[in-house]
Amino acid sequence: MSPSVPITMINTLVILVVLLTTSCSSVPLPSTFKKCNRKQADFNQCLTTAVQDAIHQLDKPHPEVNLPSFEPFVYPVGTVRLGAGPSVVHFRQIAKNVRVHKLTEFSSLNASMDFNTNIFRMNIDYPILKFEYDYEIDGKILVMPIRGKGLAHIHPKNLSMEITFTLEEKNKHYKVVNSTITYTKMGGLMINHENLFDGNKELGDKVNAALNENWKSIFDDLKAGYEKINAEIFGNVFDKFLDKVSASELFGDP
Repeated sequence: MSPSVPITMINTLVILVVLLTTSCSSVPLPSTFKKCNRKQADFNQCLTTAVQDAIHQLDKPHPEVNLPSFEPFVYPVGTVRLGAGPSVVHFRQIAKNVRVHKLTEFSSLNASMDFNTNIFRMNIDYPILKFEYDYEIDGKILVMPIRGKGLAHIHPKNLSMEITFTLEEKNKHYKVVNSTITYTKMGGLMINHENLFDGNKELGDKVNAALNENWKSIFDDLKAGYEKINAEIFGNVFDKFLDKVSASELFGDP
């Protein structure tokens, strides 16, 4: 029989494998992505341009850095559940297969990174976004019953939002430890649910008209839920990107 391998040698091999795996997990930014160095005087201006350019390029996925396509952006969770609101929304809704169109078509975007607090912030304005999903709904809007199952179309107009990611640097990579989205302005909301009341067009048109007439109250009722769900989803997307790209590759060495 061959002599047994010493435990210390096994431990050393395990550590080497872990170190090699960690070092190999970092990849460079795509060559078409702009780089910014934290030491440059116009860093946040550079970062703003870099983020704008990168999002414009997300009309297709970049799997090498764990970035999905944003045209459309498909929610990575199969089912989203929205509860009733405190005012006019007295229904619960299930949304499946959520797709968002026009995320690359913002009208303005500003980005900044505070290296003292490790907070990355973006302010984005969208002239229009288009959400499509398979819905199931049952309850009331105001005093009107609403019930159905089919395809929903939701189009926010003139939407402004602030996104913040609180980061933590560990093993030469950033991690997202908290993410928030705040909708700071909404100019309008077009709402259409197909196949309400088992396809009863008269009832369906009446309820969709009521939804559109009361869009602001509906949005205010559901705003906190939308913010929480989207902050979690986009926080996870950004975190997966940070898993691939090191802090120094993103921002240069401290």
